[in-house]
Amino acid sequence: MTEIAELYGDALFAHDHDLEAVRLDAMSRMHDPATQARLSAITRPGMRCLDVGAGLGRVSGWLADQVAPGEVTALDKDVRLLNALPDVFPTVQVVAADISDNSLDLGSFDLIHARMVLMHLRNRREVFARLASWLKPGGWLVLADAIQSTMVSPPENAFRRLMELHWATLERSIGTDRTWALNYPDLLRGAGFKDVGVELYHPPVSPDSAAGRFWALNFGHLRERILADGLVDEDLFEQAVGVMNEPDFTELGMGLVTAWGRKP
Repeated sequence: MTEIAELYGDALFAHDHDLEAVRLDAMSRMHDPATQARLSAITRPGMRCLDVGAGLGRVSGWLADQVAPGEVTALDKDVRLLNALPDVFPTVQVVAADISDNSLDLGSFDLIHARMVLMHLRNRREVFARLASWLKPGGWLVLADAIQSTMVSPPENAFRRLMELHWATLERSIGTDRTWALNYPDLLRGAGFKDVGVELYHPPVSPDSAAGRFWALNFGHLRERILADGLVDEDLFEQAVGVMNEPDFTELGMGLVTAWGRKP
């Protein structure tokens, strides 16, 4: 197998891209309801929390309110979109670091959350073990990643075809694993976690939804990569993007699998 050299954020989804903050905003609005519902069942005042791959800091800021006077560490490899966060949430500490770095040690936490992070990493299992090791006894690990929609649409559906090619391009370009999240329950149980749970959140894609906005931006960002892979021509690409703007369009784009467990 050819070694994949490019990492998430090197070129694809880099934070200095003109529309990356807009794309992350759409992703936050798409997924935050499910994330907040799950974390609200776990959080309590005084917790020390780690938010991995904090992005715009929406989850980090929300956690700061939930666990006050506790502390939140917002970790990202690129923190240019996070630098103002402590001005609004003084109990948030922003840390610029790569979670894949074996030498990284941030101490111990009562709650660690990572969303849409591990599926893009090569050393996913090592990072999982690292996060588990940073938890205090009784602490919670909450991990969420996307999976391809399990709903099968007719093959002539241009949106569904483009969605499949989008995943293939991410796999080839940066090594994304669209099925990785399905491993979480077994990984958590295998690591000795208790009270393990898992759920699937599947927001619809429509012209006026956050998911619709996210996918329009995602496809736009990946357009040249997808076309260069040669699995789709420009006509099909434009047809798929165009149908997303039709008033009655609705589809399922991707599901968010969230799994959690408590360290004994």
